[in-house]
Amino acid sequence: MTSSESMNSQVFWGIAISVSVIFAVYSTIFSLTHGIYDVFPFLYFLPIILFVYRYPQRGVVFSLLISIVYLVLIYYFSSFNPLLVAVSTAWFVIFVTIGVVTSSFAEGMQSEEKKYRGIFENSQAGIFTFDIETRKIGELNGKCGVMLKFEPSALTGSELSRILPPSKERDAFIQEIRIHIHTDDHELRFTTRDESIRQFMVSASLTPDGIVICSLIDIKERKLAEKVIQRARDELEDRVRERTDELLSANDVLKAEIQERKRFEAAIQLANRKLNTLSSITRHDILNQITAIVMYVSLSEEIVTDPQIREHLRKIEQITHLIQRQIRFTRDYQNIGSNAPSWQEVSAIVGEAVKDTNPGDIRIEQDLDKLELYADLLLGKVFSNLIDNSIRHGDCVTLIRVSYRHADNDLILLYEDNGIGIPDDAKEKIFRREYYRNTGYGLFLSQEILSITGSTIRETGIPGKGARFEIQVPKGMFRFPHGDE
Repeated sequence: MTSSESMNSQVFWGIAISVSVIFAVYSTIFSLTHGIYDVFPFLYFLPIILFVYRYPQRGVVFSLLISIVYLVLIYYFSSFNPLLVAVSTAWFVIFVTIGVVTSSFAEGMQSEEKKYRGIFENSQAGIFTFDIETRKIGELNGKCGVMLKFEPSALTGSELSRILPPSKERDAFIQEIRIHIHTDDHELRFTTRDESIRQFMVSASLTPDGIVICSLIDIKERKLAEKVIQRARDELEDRVRERTDELLSANDVLKAEIQERKRFEAAIQLANRKLNTLSSITRHDILNQITAIVMYVSLSEEIVTDPQIREHLRKIEQITHLIQRQIRFTRDYQNIGSNAPSWQEVSAIVGEAVKDTNPGDIRIEQDLDKLELYADLLLGKVFSNLIDNSIRHGDCVTLIRVSYRHADNDLILLYEDNGIGIPDDAKEKIFRREYYRNTGYGLFLSQEILSITGSTIRETGIPGKGARFEIQVPKGMFRFPHGDE
């Protein structure tokens, strides 16, 4: 983007935000002075969203300032009407909450955009795009410009034939993209700026909006690289043959180190996926709760008696607290897999879980023989969630028992209670993130924590006779200090 385009963009956004703010403030004053109280708060969404989209780093401050302006106008023009003061305070919370949430999303989007723009610009392959219907060139990265001897901006908006003249090969290339959406390794002849012809290997993909993304590789450079690689491979094979005897003598030591490293790397990779999943879940829940807040505020505006308004405002406060708990929930689990798993004594872990959950009169029995598991450091959360599940949903639980048994090369860790059990149609649902009745994602996250080191969990109890959770621990992930494995 040129400096003039950047300046025009800033002016446009400045005017748009200013107009929306003025319109919202004027509408508020006009509505209050004419006895209208139903519409004007919604007008503040527009300036908040516009500002956050353009300036996400300062979105929270802007949301707070415009919310304060809104409160001041209400207090001043309503002569401190108790009903309007209560409702406007709720709207203040909504405006600030929306500013915080949308700022977070906008910053994430900008970060993603910068990342993919950096990939596009810094790719070692030439990349350009064109519209499959109009055959107009969209964007080129710097590498593609160098390969074609053009400045990237000089080709933007030009006809595709400027660099890729019509030919049977080109028609077949485009037809294959239309049919298969993705195509690899087409050798096409391109025209450079000096009208010379160069042959490139082209791979392409078609986006849903009809844009074709093409990647160019100079065949000449590739063949040269292949020769260099082949020469390096030959030299490497010679070295490998010379070092074979030496490597064989150290093989046993290296094998143990490699296995340990693979375990750690696999745990880290899985943990990253868990964190991404958890972030997605929490963001989805926050949006749902904000929608609920808006609904209750809308209801409160239609109620004219103070007790009912207070009830709805109380519900708004409860939902807001729920949002806060869910955010803290995310924070509590953000370290899943961030550290290497370690050996942990199960009886001690269960004991700590009992202290955390406070089961009261429920008797806890253990038959574990100093069993140790190689697991994520959040293993205690698994047993805390299971005990909490028994307390909340077991109805009449008086006994919880934790034991184990061997199953071929694996070990089955058993958690049982004598409550009402779990219905057959819910045995799989309870481990899904969409299924929750009270605290949220306890069993789902228990499953995720265990999976970091390859363990699985399932419910096998008989409805009416109690719940029974079986944790299957693979060989190598459990041990006994006295050697019984």
